[in-house]
Amino acid sequence: MHFEYCPHCGTKTVLREMGDDGAVPYCEGCRQPLFDMFSTCVLSVVQAPDGKLALIRQSYGQQDYFVGVAGYMKPGETAEQAALREISEEIGIAARNIRFLFSKWHDAKGQLMLCFCAESDETAFRLSGEVSEAKWFTPEEAQHAVRPGSIIEQTVRAANPAKS
Repeated sequence: MHFEYCPHCGTKTVLREMGDDGAVPYCEGCRQPLFDMFSTCVLSVVQAPDGKLALIRQSYGQQDYFVGVAGYMKPGETAEQAALREISEEIGIAARNIRFLFSKWHDAKGQLMLCFCAESDETAFRLSGEVSEAKWFTPEEAQHAVRPGSIIEQTVRAANPAKS
């Protein structure tokens, strides 16, 4: 989000040089810079004891490929808490041993994606209304079930570095 008006007082912003950041929207009324904002999201795969990975199809959007469990971070949450919450909400599995894999800018949606792998002994899904299907895949199958070149493909590969 790029600020043309101050969200606090409604004053039209002006561009002001802010050191290494260059020209930044600035509110002269509040006397503060208003740096561009973006959403931070989590994207996870869940790994079962046999090494299989859980992937989902969302009930909205494209249905050609499987994706990982994803969602927005909420204020006050750590990225790890958000990832575990989303796994629980979307596929009804209690996960543990969450491991950060990498971060990636999602240019098409203007989001920072924080990618994780978690473990779970549970294998029975309890799907939310956001999910039309969830399925366990071997790491090799998972790489073919996701869109080539996607962030989830990179996540699947990073979750199983020996198999990449």
